[in-house]
Amino acid sequence: MPTISIRAHGVSASKFQQVVNPETGEIVKLAAFQPPERTATKGWTPNVARRNEQRLQQIDFDAIDGIPAFVTLTMPAQQMGDVSAAMFHGWLKSWLRYMKRHGLLHYYWILEFQASGNPHLHVLVWLDHARDALEQYHALRSWVGILNKSDVGARIQGQIWESIDVGGTITVDGETVPAHPERVLMYLAKHAARGVAHYQRQIANMPDDWKYRSGRVWGHDRGLPLREQQDFETDYPTFHCFRRLVRRWRLAEARSIKDYDRRRAAISQARRCLKCGRPDVSPYRGVSAWIPSDVASALLDAAVNMVGGECEEE
Repeated sequence: MPTISIRAHGVSASKFQQVVNPETGEIVKLAAFQPPERTATKGWTPNVARRNEQRLQQIDFDAIDGIPAFVTLTMPAQQMGDVSAAMFHGWLKSWLRYMKRHGLLHYYWILEFQASGNPHLHVLVWLDHARDALEQYHALRSWVGILNKSDVGARIQGQIWESIDVGGTITVDGETVPAHPERVLMYLAKHAARGVAHYQRQIANMPDDWKYRSGRVWGHDRGLPLREQQDFETDYPTFHCFRRLVRRWRLAEARSIKDYDRRRAAISQARRCLKCGRPDVSPYRGVSAWIPSDVASALLDAAVNMVGGECEEE
């Protein structure tokens, strides 16, 4: 049966997430019959991007203590051939340890690759106090110092620290994003989910060592507050109706965007969100969207109450 999953900031609906145990009659997840095989992590894949997005949608941003900031950490591309994935992740752990000694409360990081195959980190941090310019410099200088100890000539000019002043804007990968932790991470998650085939996520663009065992490409501290996901089993008419309501909501949100280029792109994405190249699969394709939980619950209630033609495509 189809399953609709509602999270704090997002929703997904898929066809085959759960099955009925023929012996007990209980609804159980497929993974309960056969746990997934553990394999070497090979960078960004559609499954990795989906898990990242769904985890971000569970974060309870209202319950997070601390002052947020957005940090980008890089390293010189010309020395990438001498750097293994294990070394890079070791540097990240060292930098996070330094930050914890200097007021880091929570963090969420995402790893990307530039066209040269050079990795860089986006890290959203929550701190116990606002950092002044000197403290920001010391935080970035600590990353450079960690790399320099491994004979990697990183430069302080290649590192970026941006305070997140709620109500303003912030630049992420050259794009202007509303200054709020949720909106910053939402942008990064959408970028990840849409761009698995993008050069920043291509296995072919990774250094040789990274192609076979890249390690994790996103992560967060275990204390980050999360809200539990709610799963609802539905029949197929409700499933199909809910998908269409989500599409209509996304279109309404897209049409309200003031910037012309962003509005046009958002409308195009919303219109295509239920379609794929295979006509036999398209009617049953799952849907995933960043929607507040109260809105998702209202859409589900509306789908349950709707009848027949009221939920047909526009």
